[in-house]
Amino acid sequence: MRYFAILISLAAVLFFIASPTFAAPPDNPLSNVPERSGLYDDPDHPGIKVRVIVHPEKPNQTSNSVLVCSLDDPDSSAVVSPEAWHLPSNWTYNLNPSSVPSSVGVGSSTLSTMAGNGFADWSSAISGKVNFLRGTDTSIARSAYDSKNIIAWGRTQGTALGVTYIRYYTSSGLAVDVDTIMNKKFSWKWSNSNSCAFDDAYDAENVLTHEIGHWLGLDDEYDVIFTDNTMFGYADKGEVKKNTLTTGDILGAQSIYP
Repeated sequence: MRYFAILISLAAVLFFIASPTFAAPPDNPLSNVPERSGLYDDPDHPGIKVRVIVHPEKPNQTSNSVLVCSLDDPDSSAVVSPEAWHLPSNWTYNLNPSSVPSSVGVGSSTLSTMAGNGFADWSSAISGKVNFLRGTDTSIARSAYDSKNIIAWGRTQGTALGVTYIRYYTSSGLAVDVDTIMNKKFSWKWSNSNSCAFDDAYDAENVLTHEIGHWLGLDDEYDVIFTDNTMFGYADKGEVKKNTLTTGDILGAQSIYP
């Protein structure tokens, strides 16, 4: 009887392992895709690449927790480099208002305004060749190939202000899914201004406008000549100059959408 009971238990375990009810889902959205800047194969979708772009904070910053105004917004003629993907003519995005930090403002109206400003600026830069449409709101706060192009605050690696994931066809460069996750561990505020910013926090619209540039197909730039560009790779606390696009940002976008 003892051996019989052991055999029954073993059979039950084997059945549990083999049962399709408990099998891993076929579309594990981030399997083998590191949260590290780089280009990766989508492990579940042959022919699709995943470009991960990490937006780091600028090191060694100080602050005094005050609202600073009359900030400079210099132009830059340094042209930002295009990447390998582009958006179709109509693109729907999905917001996660419940994820917005309380320090930024009331979730739904605040995120809607910030995202709307960013998409409008980039759409204007390319003469409306991508029509950005707001879709249904979501509670998702992670990247996945799920037909939702989300903007949310969530968990990212410790040094990343935000991470954008772009999935696109290698054959055509057409984007199929884009997600931006802002790191909720940092101090965030929103001045709702292009000339004022809180110097003890990252301005949410400032960083989000930069991230939307990645959606269109632009790269990060780290050379000193790009310091004033929206697509400069580092962000500063107390900065809002990325809310407005420079000549070099616009020309870079226009090279993708002529």
